[in-house]
Amino acid sequence: MKNLSFINKILFLINSLLLVGQTLSYLAPFVSPSIFWPIAFFGLLFPIFFLLNLLFICYWLIVMKKPFWANLIVLIIGMNSISTLIGNSEDKSTKEGENNFSIMSYNVRLFNAYNWIKKEGVKNEIFDLFNQRNTNILCIQEFYAPKQLPELDYSFQHIGLQSKKSQWHMAIYSKFPQINKGTVSIKGERMNNTCIFSDMVFQGDTIRIYNIHLASNWFDKSDLAFMENPEMSKEAIKKGVFGIGKRLKNSFQKRTMQVEVIKQHMEKSPYKIIVCGDFNDTPNSFAYHRISEGLQDAFLKKGNGIGSTFLGKIPFLRIDYILHNSKFKTNSFTTHQQKLSDHKAIESSLGFNVPRAGVEPARP
Repeated sequence: MKNLSFINKILFLINSLLLVGQTLSYLAPFVSPSIFWPIAFFGLLFPIFFLLNLLFICYWLIVMKKPFWANLIVLIIGMNSISTLIGNSEDKSTKEGENNFSIMSYNVRLFNAYNWIKKEGVKNEIFDLFNQRNTNILCIQEFYAPKQLPELDYSFQHIGLQSKKSQWHMAIYSKFPQINKGTVSIKGERMNNTCIFSDMVFQGDTIRIYNIHLASNWFDKSDLAFMENPEMSKEAIKKGVFGIGKRLKNSFQKRTMQVEVIKQHMEKSPYKIIVCGDFNDTPNSFAYHRISEGLQDAFLKKGNGIGSTFLGKIPFLRIDYILHNSKFKTNSFTTHQQKLSDHKAIESSLGFNVPRAGVEPARP
């Protein structure tokens, strides 16, 4: 510190705070928000901490100052966390074969029912994407069809209905027969907009598909206005920060409760499982860590780059996933770039990882 200029001392202080934040973000996947919820906030900001501290490494290296080493050590300590952020597959190709199948997951934001995207025909463009990709399995979050179901080229479907058809829910479409359909009950509630599943038959074997949509943060207009253009008065800052913090706390804790119930359901599955959905949380979160235990992330197997899937105010967020257990292999992974929702569609080609013995399909 003594050999640093005044400007570098200020930068050193900022850098130190960022390093503390990044270190705390490493702990986020392992600490339940039901025990200490603020840790989840640091996990949410992990990509930003990572990129800023990477810039500080470059800066301190250029000016030949010792703080470079502190940044480097913190980054090395967190290599496992960093590895969940970036896909680095060199092979993007899909291996065609009779034992392979494709699956897409997409949060369609009610098919733009409230015109968030100021553009005509967004709903039809989403349908066109589905029909063009023509995947074997399609999982949709925030599905909304108050009058009639969309005409999609799928023979089988599971629509998780709420008490009213006009409410938004979830859907699993497939070209494979769905012999059993269900909802994961969250503490006695049949929340069809949280987690549904379908057991389907593929080449004489039975697989279970989970479609998940974990609790959103549900910022109101005042929260969004504060984040976009914060007022600098003491009262406005206090109100804005308190409101955002309260909503984040509630959503972190609600997702924690949801994932514990869903994970217990998965662990009892008699079949190979594939998990799709919008977790509303990053790879450096407790929710992702808990759900992905014992599973493989298709993006990390065959994706490239940061693979952000959310088009909101915070950049670089990957909150949509396709996971599977080790009995499947990932052949390819694609993050579609069409801006037809506040999420991007994700797609993967999967196949069986081991030779399969004949398995009698379960009866409905």
